Parts: sequence; structure tokens; C-alpha cells
Amino acid sequence: KGLNEADLVLDIAVRLEKLLKAQPGVEVVQTRRSDVYVPLEERTALANREGADLFLSIHANASENPKARGLETYYLNFAPNPEAERTAARENAGSARTMRALPDIVKAIALNNKIDESRDFASLVQTSLVARLRRANRNTRDLGVKQAPFMVLIGATMPSILAEVSFITNEDESRLLKTSSYRQQIAAALFQGIQRYQRSLKADARIAAQ
Repeated sequence: KGLNEADLVLDIAVRLEKLLKAQPGVEVVQTRRSDVYVPLEERTALANREGADLFLSIHANASENPKARGLETYYLNFAPNPEAERTAARENAGSARTMRALPDIVKAIALNNKIDESRDFASLVQTSLVARLRRANRNTRDLGVKQAPFMVLIGATMPSILAEVSFITNEDESRLLKTSSYRQQIAAALFQGIQRYQRSLKADARIAAQ
């Protein structure tokens, strides 16, 4: 319907970058700034090389069911159900790794102490997305925080999540995604989720210090 996911999410990422860079002491590293394909494995590798504190992968969702709608945020782990597995398989389609090797990789990541932090990060971003985007789309659904074996999250040494910011295959959400105002609301919601996570870390640090 005239929408391209690559262009859409790049636009949202640039909008988010502007919001983040307006904050003192915040640096932003984009995995791409034009219509080029960056291999999934290279995206987390870049974040690791740059010493990033957080990794956020932005995507538009899709479904064979045109009525599917809503927002969901993922962190890396085994897929607990076929639906999450299908979503991961779709997003992993561009990976050079085989799905056969995935369980061993996920087991290694699951032992990493960032898994709990990633879940907390995902929860705050999901809450922000739902609260803000329901103002623009009262019919949107909160699909929750989920876990799945996304290749783009494998190997990250920092809390890392993947946000599905509406269904590109849903007529109503597709129409909204074409508008600058809705894209800005998505960026603002992601920004708010990041801020909330940062504040939670500072609160934990204060408690530990006391």
C-alpha cells in the first residue's frame, strides 16, 4: 500500500535520534543513514564496537491476517509460542546464519546477565508506545512484551530490544504510518521509554549507594 518498511523505520530512527541528541551527554550511533542493507549480525557488532549502553532495533510488523494490529516489543530468548517464532523467522530472513545454529547461540545469550535488563527495557518501551500511540489510534492493541530468537539482537553486550511499532499490513495502521505526525509520535514514545529506563538505572544506583 505504498509503504516500504526500510524507509519507514529509518525515518522514525532519525526522528528519535533528534530527540535523543537534544539531551546532554547522549550520543547516538545509527546502523545506517540511507537506503542500504546492513547485515543483521553487523548491527550488534557495530553497537559493541562503539561501546553502546543500549541497543534498539525498530521494525514495522506484518501479518497474513489483515486485521492484525497493535504494538509489541521483544527481547532475546527462546520463542514461547509459534506466533513469536514466526515473527522472528520473518525478521531473520536476511541473516547469513542458519536457524539450525540458533538454539546454541540463544542459550549462550540467555546466560548473559543482560537478559533481565533487556526485559525491563522492553517493558518500559512497550508501556510508552501503548500509552502514547493510543492517543492517535484508539483501536491499537497492546500485544505485550515478548521473547524470541531475533538474529539482530544476538551478540549484543548491552540491554537490547526490538520494537514492532504497528502493522504495515493493517489498513488503518498503514494509513497512520504514512503520516509524519504518527511517525513523530512513535519516535517520541520510543524516546520516552528510553528515558524511563535510564531513570530506573539511576534509581537503582541510588538505592545501592544507600
